[in-house]
Amino acid sequence: QKPKMGDYIMELWINSILSGPKTHIVNALSNTAFAAMSPIERGIAAAVDIPLSRLQGRAAARFFSEVPADVAGALSGIPEGVRAALRTLRDGITPAQASKWEFRRTAFPGVAGRVIRLPGTMLEAADSLFYAINYRAALNAGIVRQARAEKLFGAKLLDRIADLKLEPSAALIKNASKTAEYRLFRGEPGKITGALMGARDAIPGARFVLPFLRTPGNLLAAGFERSPFGLANPSLWRNLANKSPEASDQISRLLLGSGVAAGLGAMV
Repeated sequence: QKPKMGDYIMELWINSILSGPKTHIVNALSNTAFAAMSPIERGIAAAVDIPLSRLQGRAAARFFSEVPADVAGALSGIPEGVRAALRTLRDGITPAQASKWEFRRTAFPGVAGRVIRLPGTMLEAADSLFYAINYRAALNAGIVRQARAEKLFGAKLLDRIADLKLEPSAALIKNASKTAEYRLFRGEPGKITGALMGARDAIPGARFVLPFLRTPGNLLAAGFERSPFGLANPSLWRNLANKSPEASDQISRLLLGSGVAAGLGAMV
């Protein structure tokens, strides 16, 4: 489909917004911080799940052994992420887009278009790097979690972990991908953000006023999860009532975020 005038204007507008160094610095710092929080949150979740699982009369489902598995997975994802980032810079699209034929529609052709879209391409390259890191961390930790949940020990545990690494299940891959998207603030938007996105797309020209909604909305939601406001999240109480170990994850995020905020506040 031939680009329209609005496509040319939007491409210039979006990339001009993304061209500031501050945007790329904030993106890199937020991605790094969120990736670094993952093993810490897993450790806290394991500590929370010990008494919580006993109170709820269920088997423990969060384990301290997930912490080193998360770290090891993240480190193993760095070379893969670097390759993905370099490929994104070279091709102008992410490896995921290329493999699924989900090419972003572009307006300006040729070298001029590549230069105009460079700010957006650089952000996508950074996300490709951190996606691989977060994906490998989540997959490695998920494998250890599943093996431990099967109540295996010693050589049998190690053999099961090795088997799952060779042939991870579809559920493990899906959960790791979902976690990676979540930690890049690219997950499915909540109801409010989704409604705003729908309204924006229905109003001509609204995208020029509100070009970005999914990422800021997800970032805001992640901040609420990691604050005392997380106690007001209905899913937390629903998971507690249903005896779901997801509640341990939610409590972990709440405790870590609130603790960091309180520590920073005490230093001011």
